Amino acid sequence: MLKQMREAQAWMIKGVLWAVVLAFVVTIFYSWGVQSSSGPARTEVATLWGQGIEAAEFQRTQNALYRQYRQVFGNQPDMDLREHFNFRQMALEQIVSRALLLRIAEENGLEVTDAELYAHIARQPGFQNPPGQFDSDRYRAALASVVPPVSMQQFEDEQRRSLMQSKVFALVQQGAQVTDAEAEQTYRHEHQQVNVRYVTLVPSLFEAEAAVSDEEVQTHYDTYKESYREPEKRQIRYLTVTAEPFQAAREFSDDEISAYYDSHPEAFVRREETRARHILFRLPQNASAEQEERVRGLAQGVLDDLRGGADFAAAAAEHSEDEGTAEAGGDLGFFPRGRMMPPLEEAAFSLPIGELSDPVRTKLGFHILRVEERMEAGIKPLEEARQAVSDALQEEKAREAALVFVDDLVVAMDEAPERFVELADQHGLEVATTPFVEAAGLIEELAQAPQLIGRAFALRGQAVDAVVGANGNHYIFQVAETQPDKVPPLEDIVERVTRDARDSKGAGLASEAGAEWVAQLRDGAALAELAGALELQVTETDWFSRNEPVPDLGNVSEFRRAAFQLRPNEAEAVGEGDRTYVVQVIEYRDADMNTFKADLPDYRRQLLAQKQNRLVQAFQESLATQYQQLLRDGDLVVNSQYVF
Repeated sequence: MLKQMREAQAWMIKGVLWAVVLAFVVTIFYSWGVQSSSGPARTEVATLWGQGIEAAEFQRTQNALYRQYRQVFGNQPDMDLREHFNFRQMALEQIVSRALLLRIAEENGLEVTDAELYAHIARQPGFQNPPGQFDSDRYRAALASVVPPVSMQQFEDEQRRSLMQSKVFALVQQGAQVTDAEAEQTYRHEHQQVNVRYVTLVPSLFEAEAAVSDEEVQTHYDTYKESYREPEKRQIRYLTVTAEPFQAAREFSDDEISAYYDSHPEAFVRREETRARHILFRLPQNASAEQEERVRGLAQGVLDDLRGGADFAAAAAEHSEDEGTAEAGGDLGFFPRGRMMPPLEEAAFSLPIGELSDPVRTKLGFHILRVEERMEAGIKPLEEARQAVSDALQEEKAREAALVFVDDLVVAMDEAPERFVELADQHGLEVATTPFVEAAGLIEELAQAPQLIGRAFALRGQAVDAVVGANGNHYIFQVAETQPDKVPPLEDIVERVTRDARDSKGAGLASEAGAEWVAQLRDGAALAELAGALELQVTETDWFSRNEPVPDLGNVSEFRRAAFQLRPNEAEAVGEGDRTYVVQVIEYRDADMNTFKADLPDYRRQLLAQKQNRLVQAFQESLATQYQQLLRDGDLVVNSQYVF
């Protein structure tokens, strides 16, 4: 592949959508063959039309989904994603959807050629060198840097599937079109603007009237009892198996070492590195222009001496203010990209070997740099990598031995789950028990295996399961004790219920007051007078359109709906959370159609993209519907060990 890459260097919408799906459904039975009568095997999460979905594929998909969502919600570290998203079900749905997409692609004659795949990968910036050309060494290094590393075959298979999915989506999108009349009508609607005045009524305004009696607290508790339900909790008994006890001094033949080296090139990538010397002239953090000019002059004077033939190492020992390298002649040793400050790195990797840089400014001061050596990126030769290969083989054999041990122990525990602790003791393994935890909870000691808790909630009775953590350790576990879900008695949560009842009553009073105000406004009262009686302020929004946030309030959907439904001087009370807004329209302003004429080409493209996105969304919803149909028809059979 790498060689080739181097050489290559509305109703109508619904009709189109369902035509594609129908063509698929008609032929799907014949594409997959007759369904097997047997259920999923132990290593299979499910069977789809009789073909197994392996646990390994399921786990990879689930982990990838979790990483994607963690990236999206990364700025909310306290958010427990597993509490909000069922990654197990999402993973299975994604695998099934992928199978559906591939069948649709096959029935419509879609394919991804090798040339398309290679061109797609070559365009990805992470695999390109600074001039923007595909770099095979960067490609290998990037895949090797993933945890766990991804092989080129795995990555290319996934990219091929992704391109195929894009082609199916493109096929679905072909039915979308936008006429000039439709664009004009939509533009007028979306760019109409309104200006309104409003008053905000909050529960605290009615605090004196919102006091609640014991009977009202009881009524609130009885009415909303389910909202106070605490989920089921479980204690988990587990043990940890590491690879260390299975480490043994093993000798490997040249053939074994060569075979491992050849099959794992990504593990022996050597990044581009530069060895350089520098002389540092320090500057204080808040240096004045005069100080900076003086130090620059010192650096320039030493640079002139060096260009006149002075010895760099001696000059570094005499002048450099980097105490860590001055005595070594300013030698920084070898370093890859990303380790030095950007200005220094740029000079180090762009200077020819043996040449001197002009004074380089960093946050530390001025540097004079000279490149001594450079090692190009590439795959380490076998002799250089031999010890690393031997170490990797040692670890691999230890992991394999640990896996065999874990499999045997899980089988033994499956046969006699009541002997979990006894069997662990026989092998010198310590058993730990977690505190009671919810299905979406986290246990610090099991941070390396966050999927364990969800798996434990899928177990029935004393069943035993095992997972592998991100640290490579194996965790064997079973449920020690279960606390059923429950609604706490009122006396245990009376403060919380009282607060909720009071807030609810206050919000209700605010809503009632808003409705009364609207009635008075219809009878000719002025909003400013009503607000003044409670010493409240009337706020004017200024102009906003249907697609814009309401000034100072943001995305308050009910407020915006009322603003564009009312006529001038009409009013409505709308609720947003626990607040009530009394909204009165001042006036409307039509869209500027002169701007529309100039914007028409871009606006039509924008509307077309929206239609195409709706088509894809409808298509994805159809896949979800098909997923449920497969379950009902028995074409998708889930392993009873897994609960979704």
